[in-house]
Amino acid sequence: MARRADFGMMVWDGASPGTAVNVLRLAIANKPCVIYDLARGSMATTYNVGDWCAMLRHAGPDIRRQAEARMMPDERLALPG
Repeated sequence: MARRADFGMMVWDGASPGTAVNVLRLAIANKPCVIYDLARGSMATTYNVGDWCAMLRHAGPDIRRQAEARMMPDERLALPG
């Protein structure tokens, strides 16, 4: 999906690692993604991997670990230290 899309629009429950990985794939490709976070009742737009990391800070470390488990090796390499 992320390869073919020009941008993304996600409804996220604040816990789904699959949605988080799809947002990351768009961020790696420098494609914007509007996210409506149901858990927080807020909207945000990611433009890059830094924005993705900020989005996941609200979700907690368990969600990030679950998302990382679903990533391809090259996607893990795109993450900061």
